[in-house]
Amino acid sequence: MRQTEIISPSDKYEYFFGYYDLQPYSTDGNFHLAHRAEFADRRPRANDACEVGFIELKSKRFMPLGKTYAWNFQQGALLNWNGDDGIIYNDRRDGAFCTVMKNVKTGAEKIIPRPLACIDSSRKKGLSVNFSRIYDFRAGYGYAGIPDKYADTNAPDGDGIFLVDLQSGEEKLIISYDGIKRRFPLPPFTDCKLVVNHITFNPSGTRFLFLLRNFPKDGGKWGTMLVTSDLQGNMRNLTDFRVVSHYDFKDDDTIMAVSDFDGSWDVYFIKDDDETTHERIKSSVFTGQDVHCLYSPDRKYISGDGYPDADNLRTLYLYDAETHKTEILTKQYSRDYGDLDIRCDLHARWNRKGDRLSLDTTHNGRREIAQIIL
Repeated sequence: MRQTEIISPSDKYEYFFGYYDLQPYSTDGNFHLAHRAEFADRRPRANDACEVGFIELKSKRFMPLGKTYAWNFQQGALLNWNGDDGIIYNDRRDGAFCTVMKNVKTGAEKIIPRPLACIDSSRKKGLSVNFSRIYDFRAGYGYAGIPDKYADTNAPDGDGIFLVDLQSGEEKLIISYDGIKRRFPLPPFTDCKLVVNHITFNPSGTRFLFLLRNFPKDGGKWGTMLVTSDLQGNMRNLTDFRVVSHYDFKDDDTIMAVSDFDGSWDVYFIKDDDETTHERIKSSVFTGQDVHCLYSPDRKYISGDGYPDADNLRTLYLYDAETHKTEILTKQYSRDYGDLDIRCDLHARWNRKGDRLSLDTTHNGRREIAQIIL
């Protein structure tokens, strides 16, 4: 196993970054984005603020750049870099969720009147979904503070996926829940209340995928449908409703995702075409596991971290996509908070060069950010 280094400060605060498919490292590799919270043992409430900023890796000093009232412990405020001089994050201002685009040198801010769930690689467009609806579905991924005005509607025609121009602020509803239900009538799932839980652009920003889920009834489980679309809202259903979980794009036309195509959980490669073809990964190490799977920048490796074992240890794997060999990079103790919505997943993230991984950890009893140099 490799040695891990804590890069967040040793003080009274709790530090974390967030999701596995976001880039926390600056272009020069000297800074790492982070959230700083005063607590970690309960869900954020409407009036709880969290600081956003970055850590200078040489000094391990946190530099606060703002605060947000739209955050959670799984994904934070979806904090992103915006070039070398800017950051992007979600917030709640004047009674509405929004996106803040901030220049880290001048402090100047631009407000986009919708919260963004993902941003394309050009930083010119984003996709927005209803975080109040997500909060009702899974509080660990939504934001507290604003009720969902469509809470009593299973598939509203005024809510869904919005395409947002980050330069002009112009927004357009390109896929509605009602449109999804009419396009893919798959009872009993589409007869339930629907929610878009995760959404991501492909590398070139020409298409995107999203996980459509249903609110479970009578204590049952939800189903998941993996859907892709172009920017006009023309959709493809790649999986029907089944087990579909974490994912990453291998390229514009191939999606790597955890699913149960052949009866057991594993990592599969799914073609974004009308044939809905899939292929299981050539390693048994991920079989039966739900891992946060992520390609290295050069696509030679796949990192994958799973959930706690019987000893409350989370394992981070490194899979060689060329030789199909797998290495265990680390095992991290995972604190049990007694609430899945505030758990601390490792969410391992590659830096831009592909020579290190950062992760969120509670190995030392508090939330910290660590990195592994490969």
